[in-house]
Amino acid sequence: MANLRVNLDTAVFTVLNIAAVTNEATGGVFNQLAPAGTAPPYVVFQAMSKVDEYWSFTGRGGAAVYMIKAIDRSPWPKGAGDIDTQIDSAMQDASLSITGHALLQCRRESDIYLVEDLDGVVYQHIGGLYRILADQS
Repeated sequence: MANLRVNLDTAVFTVLNIAAVTNEATGGVFNQLAPAGTAPPYVVFQAMSKVDEYWSFTGRGGAAVYMIKAIDRSPWPKGAGDIDTQIDSAMQDASLSITGHALLQCRRESDIYLVEDLDGVVYQHIGGLYRILADQS
């Protein structure tokens, strides 16, 4: 049985790690957490949930929700918002190649906006939640 979560992490990283995204997010693309000392702007993605589904007789599929956001050190949201535009272009209806699974759908469900002040340094977190449906093949 293929592990949807692990294989989906790989597929999402592959779709996000393209020039259109990394030209704006010069710090890179990371799963869950950027390494200490990474200079913004960068992209972080993370699985928020995965529910098992049984759409066919082929096996277990899943409905996963991924948070994907740009993080920028700025008092203004424009930089992170520009990166989010590239994220959305890459992820909306993306053709994710998920080992052991057939992709059914990849769609943005909602936006994320968060401003954070860490010791007087302002960070913008802008992105979205994406629902990804896949069936074991």
